[in-house]
Amino acid sequence: MPVVRVRAPKHPAQFDSLVRKVTETASDLLAQSDRVLVVYGKQTASIYYEGSELPPSLPRAS
Repeated sequence: MPVVRVRAPKHPAQFDSLVRKVTETASDLLAQSDRVLVVYGKQTASIYYEGSELPPSLPRAS
């Protein structure tokens, strides 16, 4: 299952910024996939989705 990792920026409102970035990325993925799973970690989130390739507009997992 492909995955996209999103990292929080390094400033005080980290969680809000992380959630905003995850929401944008997950919305883009939902346009091309029926299912998306978001797993939050410490200052990161992993977004798992159905499909074999990343849409061209999304970054590769780090």
